[in-house]
Amino acid sequence: MNLLLSDFDSMDHSHFFPALPVRISEIPFGTFDFVQKETKITAPSLTKHSLPELHFIRDDLLPFGFGTKWRKTQGILQYLQKNQIQKVLLWGAIHGNYLASFTYILRRSGLIVDTIAYTRDPHLRSYNERLVRGHSNTLVCYANRKVAYDDWLAKEKEYPGFSLPEFGIHSGQNLGLRSFWQELENKINQSLDTSRHKSHRKKINSILRMEIGSGVTFLSAFDFFYGTSLLVQGMMVGEKKETWLTKTGDLQKRLGLKAIPIPAEQILEIPKESKPTHQIQTSISTRKNQTSVSFGKQTNSQKEWIRAFYRNTNILLEPIYSGMTVKSLLREINKMQITTTAKPLPILSESLPSGQNSNLPIEPIPIFYLHQGGQIQHLDLILEKESK
Repeated sequence: MNLLLSDFDSMDHSHFFPALPVRISEIPFGTFDFVQKETKITAPSLTKHSLPELHFIRDDLLPFGFGTKWRKTQGILQYLQKNQIQKVLLWGAIHGNYLASFTYILRRSGLIVDTIAYTRDPHLRSYNERLVRGHSNTLVCYANRKVAYDDWLAKEKEYPGFSLPEFGIHSGQNLGLRSFWQELENKINQSLDTSRHKSHRKKINSILRMEIGSGVTFLSAFDFFYGTSLLVQGMMVGEKKETWLTKTGDLQKRLGLKAIPIPAEQILEIPKESKPTHQIQTSISTRKNQTSVSFGKQTNSQKEWIRAFYRNTNILLEPIYSGMTVKSLLREINKMQITTTAKPLPILSESLPSGQNSNLPIEPIPIFYLHQGGQIQHLDLILEKESK
């Protein structure tokens, strides 16, 4: 059965697709005690008002943990429905979140999905791979990324449908995300203590932080919130900050966004943990010369940390993106609290565009972390633990 976006208003969404609510959860203050213990940070007695409020935007709770990819595909579906397109050609990593989510959602929309995939490990098996194989009408998988890309390039020239590049980068993704940002903005404003921020309406009163993978979600958020009181920060995972910044103009054009230069100080990198905790420089201004963590590297200590975080918060992170970002963020907040007295936390002041520091209130500014999902691939992190 074909399911068109125009049908959504008149039918039970949950029968085929879920409603996509915006859920925000505040991280309990006790979590910071857990972080101090796990990272062996020695600190003076913490008080709830000495740290910025940390909220999780729970897109990881959307079905299958597809997260923001649900929102991106809704915009793509609107484009396909408007142009009466019934076939889609995709390509990407067979174990990645992108192909798993897009093949599933597009196939369940009634579309014919043809997939070209690649894997660097032909012997690896994963849940994402099962989703790709189970929801592709046709599938060919190569052991080489370039070979897969060349095949996609050759087929798209005569493909009788719509061909999406890797990661699905298309202006339709931004169309789907914009409605999310609109609702999120309302939710954030409702969650803030308005009396507390009333005198700072035109100044930064909250921070939205997220990982940068393909860059679509970050650039869409940056565009939507540009010039508002919400500061968008992106955390690099898997690519050098300097390299990615050279691509932003082209990405903005492909997404139909305004060509707004991205301030380098709003792009962050996760430092390696090679030094003892007390020597790690957590100030964003000192991160420029540090080497970021290796993409996809999963250590036993990282997995144990994710399990401990889950036990303390009931939130499942994954080791590739959210696990890296959240651990760094929590350590950063703690470290800043220790070294800062009677002035804005460096996490807030040093990460702002130059010239804006004087606009900040003295009190800590709330931080909203966007948990974009992707944890379904890593359920073994908690299932193995529970089975023992």
